[in-house]
Amino acid sequence: MATPAQIDANRLNAQKSTGPRSAEGKAASRFNALKHAASAKSLVIPGEDEAELTELAASYHEQFQPAGPEEALLLEKIIAADWTHRRMSRLEAEAFNTLIAQQDGDVENPLGAAFLQDCQGPRALQQIFRRREAASREWYRALAELRARQARRIELLPPSPVELRPPAPPPVPLHPPQTSNPEPTLPPRGRIGFVFDQATPPAWRL
Repeated sequence: MATPAQIDANRLNAQKSTGPRSAEGKAASRFNALKHAASAKSLVIPGEDEAELTELAASYHEQFQPAGPEEALLLEKIIAADWTHRRMSRLEAEAFNTLIAQQDGDVENPLGAAFLQDCQGPRALQQIFRRREAASREWYRALAELRARQARRIELLPPSPVELRPPAPPPVPLHPPQTSNPEPTLPPRGRIGFVFDQATPPAWRL
């Protein structure tokens, strides 16, 4: 098992590879998200913009940079769930507009009347809501699984070689220490061994 130091080093190394950075590289990788699974045409129904889905898929792919078929499949699930959620929001608005158009012009609260009419009738709005919530749950599940797999993949990367550097020389002091020359001390007055102090004459000279 990798040590905490190796895991931190692997994560730093993984951050160095974030996909293309130049304008040419980003332009070339815009359609990479559609290589491993369904194409944009298989998710688009009449009335939807295929270019919008392609742009959405390219944004997800540029952010997550999937490695291998498993991560690519999870990313496709995320894209499909996001696209379905957006579709249900548009469908809800169109359903309300259709119900409002079926009412008389003298209705005071057309939006509320349209909701009550749907509750008594086919309950299409409720089914749209359930489908949108299911797409949201699918999006969160696929996103959590993709992030967990990418985190495990980063932990399993081989540790980066540690560069050995010679130890740094000791710092040079700004002001080198000064050598002190102590002042010579004079011997005490009086006898020093067998030498008489000249200031005190011996007794036989007196």
